[in-house]
Amino acid sequence: MNNIYLKKLPLQGFATTKSSLQQFVQHVYQMQHTSIFYCLSGEALFTIDGHKFRFTQGQVIICPTGSNILLLDITSDFSARLLGLSKHIWLAARSSMTPEAMNAIERRTHQGSNKELEREFIGNIFRQIDIMNLEAGSDEMNMEYCRQNVILAVNSLLLYIQHINKDNTAQTKEHVGDNKDKLFYEFRMLLTEKFREDRSVQFYADMLKVSTRHLNSICQRASGQNAKEIIDHYTIIELQVALMYTHKSFQELVSDFKFPDQSYLNRYFKRHTGYSLSEFRANGVMVD
Repeated sequence: MNNIYLKKLPLQGFATTKSSLQQFVQHVYQMQHTSIFYCLSGEALFTIDGHKFRFTQGQVIICPTGSNILLLDITSDFSARLLGLSKHIWLAARSSMTPEAMNAIERRTHQGSNKELEREFIGNIFRQIDIMNLEAGSDEMNMEYCRQNVILAVNSLLLYIQHINKDNTAQTKEHVGDNKDKLFYEFRMLLTEKFREDRSVQFYADMLKVSTRHLNSICQRASGQNAKEIIDHYTIIELQVALMYTHKSFQELVSDFKFPDQSYLNRYFKRHTGYSLSEFRANGVMVD
């Protein structure tokens, strides 16, 4: 990962580079930004949060912030395009997608049935982002124009992946390894379905028929976070999306997320972000 890429990402909110991803080989790396990988050539064997994937030419993998990545093996001709996105750009790009849709997209390989058409489509998206990466410069107005174009390009990519998955149901199934991997996968699936209903570790442990201690251990092993941290992080992300990209009132959010009342929701949000609901919406701040 070159220095120009690392310098550009926090400055302009996005950056892209071509890489052999050697820094990930036999070394666990936790993603500091949402990252999209597009395989240009060769083949690699990945693990993402403990789950194995074979990554081949034309495939895309989307890894959200906090994902733990390890490249087990790569061929000598392996090359990939890496796109890093700030939280603001990522949440804006995925704001039209439901939590369930995002769960089916993140941490998986994607490739449609018509490989030639897909490569052309995805290649055009990355070419557009490359142009924005070069055009951004240091002028803030021009940089904001480029950010908006990147948001549209990434949203287009997400919508396309969602579309091809509807016609290729095998792509929506995650490759799980041992029982611990399977349990973590089932927990994540439950979370996307039930996070509005209940946010206690006990609830999910009961649903999975394991102890809270065991569930926390599995989560810690797979992601570096305990179950409660994962639940709260997921909820806060969805609240931020709702606050920034919908016009729902705070009371509507109380109802949608099944909080006891608005005061409770406000305290919960401020405890995890440092901002009240009104401060966050007014300022458009993004909290890592």
